[in-house]
Amino acid sequence: MGEGDRTRTNMKIRQLELKNFRCFDQKTFEFSDQFNVLIGDNGTGKSAILDALAIGVGSFFLGIDRINSRNIFKDEVRHIVNTENETPTLTAVLPCIVYCKGYFEDVQELSWSRELRIDGGKTTREGAKEITKYARDLQTKSQIRDIQQASFRKQEKDDRRLVLPVISYYGTGRLRNQNKKTVVETLSPNSRFRGYENCLIDSYDLQKIIRWFKTQEFASLQKQKTIGVLYAVKEAIKTCMDDWEDVRFDVHLDELVATSKNGKTLPFRMLSDGVRNMIGMVADIAYRSAVLNPHLEANAPKETQGIVVIDEIDLHLHPNWQRRVVDDLKRTFPKIQFFATTHSPFIIQSLHPNELIDLDNRDGEYYNKSIEDIAEDVMGVDLPQQSERWKSMMQAAEEYYRVLEQADNASEEEVDRLKRRLDELSMPYSDDPAYHAFLKMERIARGL
Repeated sequence: MGEGDRTRTNMKIRQLELKNFRCFDQKTFEFSDQFNVLIGDNGTGKSAILDALAIGVGSFFLGIDRINSRNIFKDEVRHIVNTENETPTLTAVLPCIVYCKGYFEDVQELSWSRELRIDGGKTTREGAKEITKYARDLQTKSQIRDIQQASFRKQEKDDRRLVLPVISYYGTGRLRNQNKKTVVETLSPNSRFRGYENCLIDSYDLQKIIRWFKTQEFASLQKQKTIGVLYAVKEAIKTCMDDWEDVRFDVHLDELVATSKNGKTLPFRMLSDGVRNMIGMVADIAYRSAVLNPHLEANAPKETQGIVVIDEIDLHLHPNWQRRVVDDLKRTFPKIQFFATTHSPFIIQSLHPNELIDLDNRDGEYYNKSIEDIAEDVMGVDLPQQSERWKSMMQAAEEYYRVLEQADNASEEEVDRLKRRLDELSMPYSDDPAYHAFLKMERIARGL
């Protein structure tokens, strides 16, 4: 059965509208389909938007049994200072509304809302009936197919199953309480939907990840073969972690260990905060993808779609790593829609068009020369004034000109080959209209 026969859940948030939520009286945001990075001075509402997204996407769990959704908290309602009395007081401005429009591949567009209408009241559900029904139907279909797969359809290919979307939120406290060393037990078989457990808290569950690793490592030893989902998680970590090539559960040490490319092996708890932050987060996304969609086996991280929210994506990362973290995540999880905040100019310079949302509405230069000078002279970042994408574009342009020069005296057969090479050089940067148009004009001027 082919790719098109698998039931997809292509979950994307296209629009978020906030009313009386935290610092926003009324504001609407539009999002791109793969990566969205929010920037702005402290207090402009970056984390507020991520919390609102957690409320919005968390509405999905209103239709999933035993998984908690995310309500609007009392302190998330916008307050204003009331100066009518002698003593100024804070007054809640209601209703507080989080409204979303999302794209779901098999049902097209859905819109839904959650509201807090009265002080001390509960977050409403009636505005989220469509997404609740969508999730409930998805759960029912998944359970029916799992039962069928386990009984009389064992011989049919697993790709007939539903592909469940991964949903996860990582706050700035994602490294808290991750240093505790406890006895690690294996996991008993359970529902695929355990991949949603605690997915909207601000930290990954390291102990659960370790237990899952231990279970899969033991199963691999027992069956004397590589387990597809275990391989998938390890490959996701390897893809996203340039200097680390393996993460495994060590049976003798009874803990998770990581091995770098220089052969050095360390327990997870002894790694630097930056490495633990990234390995833990990437492992959690990959682990959830594998648990939700075990039938995808080694392809789970690359084939699973969904929504991941990350506050301060540059947390504990060296500038060299900040420059590539967005591309690393996009390459490792190509079908997931990411939302993140940052204060890092190195992350900003790595972004493609439409991936940046500036809450300060600045339209000037984003590169801070003093920060770049510090990065180059103190931290050893090579050419911080230029992004990796810019350097690649310039290299491609230089080769483009060399090919044009060759075409002047080339045979007809050689000209055809050079034309194909020109197409190859310009195609990766077709999303930059000015650059692409400039190369095209040079080509036309040469009659090619």
